[in-house]
Amino acid sequence: MGVNDQQTPVFRPKPFQSNGASLVLIPLVIRWLAGIFENFGVPALSELTAVAMLCILLLTMLMRMRISADVKLFCAGIIAWAVSGTLASVANADADPRTTVALLTLLVLYGLFVNGAFSYLRTRTGIIMISLFATGFVLIGSSLSVFQILTNTGFVEAGKSQIQRAYGSDVHPVSFAIQILASMIIIEMSRLKLGRRITISHIALLAIGAGALYLTYARTAWLMALIVLAAGFILRGSTSRRILATIFALTFGLVFLLNSDRFSDLSSLSVFWQNFSIDETVFDWRYVDNSVSWRIVNWSYGLQQALEQPWLGFGPGQSAQSSYFNLEMHNIFLEVFFEGGIFGLSAFLLTLAGLVGLHRCIPFGSQVENKVAVLAHSFGFSLLLAVTFSTSFVDQLMSFTIYILLLSVASTRADMQIRINE
Repeated sequence: MGVNDQQTPVFRPKPFQSNGASLVLIPLVIRWLAGIFENFGVPALSELTAVAMLCILLLTMLMRMRISADVKLFCAGIIAWAVSGTLASVANADADPRTTVALLTLLVLYGLFVNGAFSYLRTRTGIIMISLFATGFVLIGSSLSVFQILTNTGFVEAGKSQIQRAYGSDVHPVSFAIQILASMIIIEMSRLKLGRRITISHIALLAIGAGALYLTYARTAWLMALIVLAAGFILRGSTSRRILATIFALTFGLVFLLNSDRFSDLSSLSVFWQNFSIDETVFDWRYVDNSVSWRIVNWSYGLQQALEQPWLGFGPGQSAQSSYFNLEMHNIFLEVFFEGGIFGLSAFLLTLAGLVGLHRCIPFGSQVENKVAVLAHSFGFSLLLAVTFSTSFVDQLMSFTIYILLLSVASTRADMQIRINE
């Protein structure tokens, strides 16, 4: 038997798999561009392109009538979540049926996108396409961020008119910051998977993304980036290197926390805690003067309300309308419990288990795979912290889809021999 006969044949995607990759990514690109045009005054494009994206993904799946084995648990959670949301809406006469339809549409879209990404994008061609999208996202998003700061058209928080925050291609600085951080990680993971060397252009691209990340003044995304960087140093190398990296990360984080004006408002938290009360007739609302204190108040009163209807909740979209601040819960677990009760929370936990299952698809072994795994898992962990303590994730289509693209790249083996839906 010759040498060539002993070699493992390299898998080459079938023509439909290459077309399938385009059918997954192109609608996402159109949806992203629609959001940008919407920021410049063109109305309703996001909703229309999201529906078109759903239809294309559904047709793509029906053409093969296959579901990737890796996403079945996630899809089961999505179905359970949709059922619980429908039941919660039916059980609450005050619930707006439009918010229920919006939730169901998003959940179906999420399920279809995850299936499409894991079915058609885990090839060398898929990684190249995802990398090109991430590169465009960083360049265009960063350009928009600089434009917003220079023209004083950035996002301005209530009571902080002196701070202009870039929001790039999204509508809020935090969601955009999470997206650009994920895109930067995708660019680095793609470089590793494709076996490319570090170049000046690669470093410049990451630097541009880091600059846009800074301009968002999004504390949540800054801390997420710190977690990813710290994990990259701490989880690789010798024991002494890990110890030094841990000390450096903690020291850097503390110095940054104490010296950045972005965190200066947190100095009033001690006074807030001394005067905090869950009794709204006693509590002095003047002590709620920063984002952390109002989150604590929002969570406390939100939990009290949620316990009034613990099984089915108050229905989709009701958490923001019932908030004392007319804001989302900024805690996905409490938000889902408030709106869907125990049944909704159980369905969400099943969906979360499906996402953990997608992380488990990420291979270990080679040096490249281990580096990619650290990046993907640390970002996933930081994202879990973000949706627990800082931001909602249910209605953030771009953030979720870019996160799934990140997992698609990470779960592709370095030898690119992924056999899809055989």
